[in-house]
This record gives sequence, C-alpha cells and structure tokens, in this order.
Amino acid sequence: MPDKKNKTAKKKLMLRWKFIKVTNRSYGRLLKGTRIYYEGARPKTLRDDGSIKFGKNILELLKAQYNRFRWIITKETNEIKFVNGIYEVRTSQKALNQMNSLSFSRTRDIKTDIIKETFANIYPNVKLGIATTGAYCPGTIALLLKGNIHKKLSSEDKDVLNEFLPAYISKESVSTVNLLKASTQIRTLQDLAKNIREETKGNRSESWWQMYIHKNILFIQQGYIQAIQKMNISIGNTKFPDFSLVTHDGFLDIFEIKKPSTTLIKPDTSRGNYYWDTELSKAIIQVENYIENISKNAESVRGYIKDNYKIDMKVVRPRGIILAGDASSLKEQKEKDDFRLLTLASKNITFVTYDELATRLENYINVLQKHTIGRGAKSKARKKDKANDDGIRGT
Repeated sequence: MPDKKNKTAKKKLMLRWKFIKVTNRSYGRLLKGTRIYYEGARPKTLRDDGSIKFGKNILELLKAQYNRFRWIITKETNEIKFVNGIYEVRTSQKALNQMNSLSFSRTRDIKTDIIKETFANIYPNVKLGIATTGAYCPGTIALLLKGNIHKKLSSEDKDVLNEFLPAYISKESVSTVNLLKASTQIRTLQDLAKNIREETKGNRSESWWQMYIHKNILFIQQGYIQAIQKMNISIGNTKFPDFSLVTHDGFLDIFEIKKPSTTLIKPDTSRGNYYWDTELSKAIIQVENYIENISKNAESVRGYIKDNYKIDMKVVRPRGIILAGDASSLKEQKEKDDFRLLTLASKNITFVTYDELATRLENYINVLQKHTIGRGAKSKARKKDKANDDGIRGT
C-alpha cells in the first residue's frame, strides 16, 4: 500500500511539474541530470539539453545554498517557498530577460574598456574615440550601488558622479532632495558620534582635541554658522580667545577646550564638599577674562568679524563654553550633586562634558531619523496614490 501511494504521489507530481533534464556538458558532472522546471509554456530559451542563459550559475548558487531545491521558471512569479522539505525557487522569465540585458551591457562595457586600454598602448600618439550606445538598462545602477562600493571608487568614478549628481538632484522634487540631504547628514553624524565615543577612550593630547573640535564643531553642535579662529586684533596687551563661534542669531560664543580625561572636581575633606579641579579653575578665570575683554572692545571685535567673515553680528556680552572631562567619572551622588551646583553657580559659562556632547549629537540624529523616515514614507505613499490615480484614469 505505501508503495502504491508513493507512486500515485509521484505521478501527480509529474503531472504538476514540467521539466527538462540537464545533459549539456558545460554544466559539469555535479549538475548533470538536474531538472529545470517550468510553469506554463516552455520558455523559448530553454533548450532540450537543459541549457539556458545563466542556468548553470543559478543552479550552482542554489546547490550551494540549499540541500534540496527545485528551480522553477515562471511567467511572472518570483518567490522562494519551503514545501515538504524542499525549497521551491521560482524565477520569472522577466527577471531572466533583465539579467540577460544587464549581462549584455556589462560585457560590452568590459570589452570597450579593454579596447581603450590596448589601443592607448599600441597607438600612443593617436586619441581614438570609442563609440558608445545611449541605451541604459533599468536596474543597472541599483545593482552596482549595493554594498560598500564607495570605498573602491576611482578618481574617474568620483568625477563622473560629481557631474551626474547635480543634474539628477535638479530634476528631482524638493521633498526628494531634502530626503537625500537628510540621509547624507545622518550618515555623516552617525560616523562622527561613533568616532567621538571611541576617541574619548584614548589618550589624545589637548592640542589634538582642539584641532578635532575646531574641524567638526559645526557638525557636532547645531546652531552655529561660523567658527572664528584666533582673532588678530591688536589692542594693547588685551588677549582674545583662540576659538569662538558665531550663533545663527548673530551672537558670539567663546569655546575653551580641555581633554576628556580632565579631572572635573576634587573633594574638600575638611568640609565634605567638592570644588573645581585646579586646571578647570584656571580655564574658568581665562574664559571670564575673554568675556570681559570682548565686551569692552565690542566694536573692534564686531568690525574684525565683519571684515574677515562678512558677518554683521551683535557683540553684547558673549557666552563662555568649557568642554572638558567625562561626567561618567562622577561615581558618588554627592559628586554629581556638587558638580551640578558648581555649573549652575557660573552665570556666564556653560560646562559641557564629552559624554554629554556625544549624547546630544546622538539625540539629534534620532530626531533627524524620525523626520526623515516619516517624510520618506509619506513621499512613497504619495507616489503610490498618484500611480493608483493614473491607473484609475487609464481604465
């Protein structure tokens, strides 16, 4: 009885599936006898010996991926299903045709490159123009841009992209352009936030951190439009800050940069409280002096920035910002409370630790991502609705 049932099941399967057995020698011994199934009419490109464009490559790929599988060529369906212990891999004739087109385009490009290189060597004194076709196969760029290809781009590749992108962006909608900008900004900021976290664990010098913050501050901290390097203003012995920033509303911030390893506070054992570490105390006095000097010489500072940076700004009483230390180094609650009280006591200066700087940046990235994903989803929905409307109008 079981044998009859098995034979019946096999007969039903034979009626359900139509196939060609691979006998073509180029497929190799491992694939000999493999069945290539098809649904509906037999594909015109599937020969009696089982050969079909990309057939060998597809079967080798599936054999490496699955222990048991059926490759089924369909008219339109592309899917993979696990049925009764067998992976049924359906590939549409449309997909196979697309692969053929891509293969033709790439093969032609490779041949053209070989000709160009060879002719350049054998005819060094003659510049030959190689004919190219204007036909582009849709989907080629989508396949090429998968993975981290940006790391492998040549200078020629970059030049072509730089020429292509402005034209592409100019023809896209404002929402698409904004989405592209936001996505690029997110990637840049993510790399920067990760880098800050990694570098704070190291032992970089104060001068290194000053250069690093100078270079990246406009990305790290939103709200600034211009970084001002050491002001070259000669007013007696008056000293001006090495680094300051212009805010988007036209005010000036003075930036004093210390290391992430800088000690923030020290214990006063006699009173049971904490006070500023010596290095930070010096930084506070220095920033207070800078604030006073700029306030007294506001017109000179304003003129210097206008002449050198073309920014007409308000120089009232600038704000001081000291970037130093790591708040995670404060272990006891008393330390945290006293640090908070010390920072609040200084009216003209804001204290920012490196871990706080990284957290601010990460929070900003999260906000950007939410808005970007929201805009992207809405844009796709609008395009889908438009397509549906066009379909309704066409019926």
